Amino acid sequence: MQSRVIQVLRRVLVGLARLTLWLSIMGILAAGVGWIWLDRVILSTLPDDLSEYRAFRPLTNCEVYDNKGQAIDQFWVERRVWVPLDELPDHVWQAFVAAEDRRFFQHKGVDLRGIARAILVNFQTGGTSQGASTLTQQLVKNLIVGKERSYTRKLREAVLAVRLEREQSKEALLELYLNYVALGAGNYGVEAAAQDYFGVSARDIDVGQAALLAGLVPAPSRYSPRRSPVTAAERRGIVLRSMVTLGMISAETAASHQDDLVLVPREGDTQGREGLAYITQVRRELRALYGDELLFELGLQVHTPLNLAVQAEAEAAIREIVDAHQARQGRAPIVKRLPKASWEAFLSEGPGLRKGGGGGSVKEPAAGQCFQALVGPKRDLNKLSAGPFTYQLIAEDHEALARAKNTGGDVPPVPLSRLIGAGDVLEVCRTDAADAVRLGDEPWSQASAVVLENTTGEVVAMVGGYRDTLEGFVRASQGLRQPGSSFKPYVYAAALAKGHSQIDTVVDGPLALPAGNGQTWSPKNYSGGYAGALPMRDAMARSLNTVAVRLALEVGADRIAALAKDMGVETPLRSDLTLALGSSEVTVLDQARGYATLARLGRSVEAVFINRLLSVDQVELARAGEPLRVEGRSLAPLPGGPGRQVLPRGVAYEMVDMLRGVVTAGTARRASVEGSTARGRPAPPTATWTPGSSASPHATPWRSGWAPIVR
Repeated sequence: MQSRVIQVLRRVLVGLARLTLWLSIMGILAAGVGWIWLDRVILSTLPDDLSEYRAFRPLTNCEVYDNKGQAIDQFWVERRVWVPLDELPDHVWQAFVAAEDRRFFQHKGVDLRGIARAILVNFQTGGTSQGASTLTQQLVKNLIVGKERSYTRKLREAVLAVRLEREQSKEALLELYLNYVALGAGNYGVEAAAQDYFGVSARDIDVGQAALLAGLVPAPSRYSPRRSPVTAAERRGIVLRSMVTLGMISAETAASHQDDLVLVPREGDTQGREGLAYITQVRRELRALYGDELLFELGLQVHTPLNLAVQAEAEAAIREIVDAHQARQGRAPIVKRLPKASWEAFLSEGPGLRKGGGGGSVKEPAAGQCFQALVGPKRDLNKLSAGPFTYQLIAEDHEALARAKNTGGDVPPVPLSRLIGAGDVLEVCRTDAADAVRLGDEPWSQASAVVLENTTGEVVAMVGGYRDTLEGFVRASQGLRQPGSSFKPYVYAAALAKGHSQIDTVVDGPLALPAGNGQTWSPKNYSGGYAGALPMRDAMARSLNTVAVRLALEVGADRIAALAKDMGVETPLRSDLTLALGSSEVTVLDQARGYATLARLGRSVEAVFINRLLSVDQVELARAGEPLRVEGRSLAPLPGGPGRQVLPRGVAYEMVDMLRGVVTAGTARRASVEGSTARGRPAPPTATWTPGSSASPHATPWRSGWAPIVR
């Protein structure tokens, strides 16, 4: 009996040994297969070297500053402003650690304890209410592996998180996370979000504000404090309680930050901001030089010579000039005249009206909104049609003095009620009354200005028009207009360079030149008369057209065009004799550069809108006239530098002296300001170029000579 028991036990033990061996073999095989799968499917597909992330910087705002270091603009692909971790109060990073990764400083990239806790909680609740991704895993997901929902992605994420923590310190990872994380409303990182929601830097937010931002991470849109303030406040409370549990703050501190949310209004329309044309010019110059990506990869800090005080004066001057011109000439609210066959299509389109949903129908305009309205067959100003709506013009605008938009500037204004016809399209704006509109206040004439520092080429102010818009049309640098007699200094400079003197005698008299097809061209002076023989200096001061044409005949239009180009006129010029009278269009910026070359005694100048470029870490990358230096490479240089001697110094000095005569005794006497003329100085330090206004496409903007106002 005893021996039989022993035999049975022996068999059981042998069986167990065999089973154990079998299970061990199966386990080894499974482990081997698992390792092969892990290596081929996971490990072999992952980068071994993550050192590039030691100095990784996500796309960051490009910020623009004026000459005093005041921020005036920022633009972005992702709205992000980098802020170093050591510049943030502790409660900012503590809020994110408490909300997203309590054991951040204990784990090595993956929190096994957190995973176990999440499994238990989710098992108890029957859902997925709690995740276990560490801050490092979140970075890996966003930076490297993507957001695909799969177990293989999670495995890749975990492996890379461990590797990343070997490359980076906890502090560096936390800094990257706080500057990278999406926080809703187009904001990335705590600095952009703090500025947007609270109107202050993340350096200055309190515990409650930090908790609110940290609470946004799981679902920024769902927890948005603007769209769902109650939900956002609840999330803030959860984060505050977690901070208390972890000993980061006291219960009293948490309780003191449970009050109602206080947010600042979102930045709205840029209308009314100063320097919009200048900012637009800076943005376009940066893109032209360095493309659309490098600006944000480097987080460029762009320092400009913009002087906001001068800019405000320039904008006020332009508005004053245009308003005065409109007061003299009347308004021009008639945009165009449509034939009757086009009326239906116009009303269907509803120009200026907001479009509705799927059907594309127009919406009723809001008070203050401006749009176009059609005058009906009875010419009734109380029945103006815009889309499906009908409006009446306020009584005082029925008799508003107006002029047709495309008639000459000397046509006297008449009451609008007498001027309009059936099919005219008026620019109108909705009033507070339900069915009333007023005439639009956008002027029909325009003006622009550039203020440039002669010695450096720095543009300290620029106005693009009566009412500038961001990224809109900048008349100062894009608007091509005939310069008229303001082009004559190039003609006289070319004559002086050829050997003339300003005291040489020239003749102002009738002139007939072949114009082709058997026609002749006889240039006339603005006064209609002729002065006969006189010194060239006086001809310049009086802006005599026939003298300018005679000099062009002698010197050659090609030489004048080439000299103007060398002096700063970048717009291509037509090389015919009418060039002498300013028939070839240029920009105001062209003229500012050209006249500055004279003030610099013949040394050319580039317009400088950017003084310095710095990286997001405040490392200087370039100055005006220097190439941008990035990672050992030299890219396109910023405009600037000493310039070239394109005109003999003596010739330039003589031209400046002649222009002084234009202001003191010639056609630009109204531009003379007591005490502003430089006497005896060879190189006046500052010149302000003030152009004329363009009344209509058919009018020559500057009929008489203009000179720099030297001060």
